[in-house]
Amino acid sequence: MMQKPPWRKRIEGKLGGWGLRLAWGLFRRLPMDAAQRLGAGLGLLAYALSARYRRMAIHNLQRAFPDWTPAQARATARRVFRNFGVSMAEFFKAPSMTRAQIERQLTLVGREHLDAALREGKGVLLITGHFGNWELMARYLCMLGYPIAVIARDADDKSTTELITMLRERSGYKVFPRGNAARLVLKALRANEVVGILPDQNAGDVFVEFFGQKAGSVAGPAVFHLRTGAPLVPLFNVRLPGDYHRVEILPPMHFEPTGDAQADQQRIMQALHDVLEAYVRRYPDQWLWLHDRWKSARKRFGAGN
Repeated sequence: MMQKPPWRKRIEGKLGGWGLRLAWGLFRRLPMDAAQRLGAGLGLLAYALSARYRRMAIHNLQRAFPDWTPAQARATARRVFRNFGVSMAEFFKAPSMTRAQIERQLTLVGREHLDAALREGKGVLLITGHFGNWELMARYLCMLGYPIAVIARDADDKSTTELITMLRERSGYKVFPRGNAARLVLKALRANEVVGILPDQNAGDVFVEFFGQKAGSVAGPAVFHLRTGAPLVPLFNVRLPGDYHRVEILPPMHFEPTGDAQADQQRIMQALHDVLEAYVRRYPDQWLWLHDRWKSARKRFGAGN
């Protein structure tokens, strides 16, 4: 895919930042049900207007589910956009929501697994993906008293990063910028705090099997786990009919080092991607298919990896 000129990316970033602030100003004034309906409508509008991301989502779905018909891939991609629009509306609303308001929409299953992991006293690495509404999940866990930080990549536009960081911090969780997070993560784990990581986007640290094909991944969760012994706790926010939510926390995962750091990192990240893939296969319209997940692997191994 041809790279955009830097000036065009800057302009798009500025326009996107202004649009995001306008959306926040609107959504935060709406009741939740109206905000969700508007978010759904905007998501469907984006599906109709954004040829680039629509094609990417459909292409990724056809790659992951080769037995699907084109109509199945298009219908699922449309729901992906719709769900992302609703998640955006909920993200804007989350900082002002009370615990009672969130609990009317969200149920939590498996809290005992997170509590058991914290009792180990080494901190916890919460592992999820761009699945369901991961932001609302973090807001609720903070309301329950868990000290949470998340690792997040800065947006291309500075004002967009500032707005998203502000909304996350108002929801109760700290933000560690990706690329400069290692010291902060280690400090949080030593304090027996919880650090959330979403390792499901394209990277090139290690390569795992994802939907039967090589995909590049970050190695951070594995590196932190091997260095500190902090348990890895997968969790996912499943969107239910009516735009309710169920947060599912899975049992802690532990891995013994073998002395081969690279092999250990690959083994751990493969296990985490296996859990993610199982959820995406069950709920394919709830993962964010809008980015080129196999880009690094394609460059490394060729188109037919």
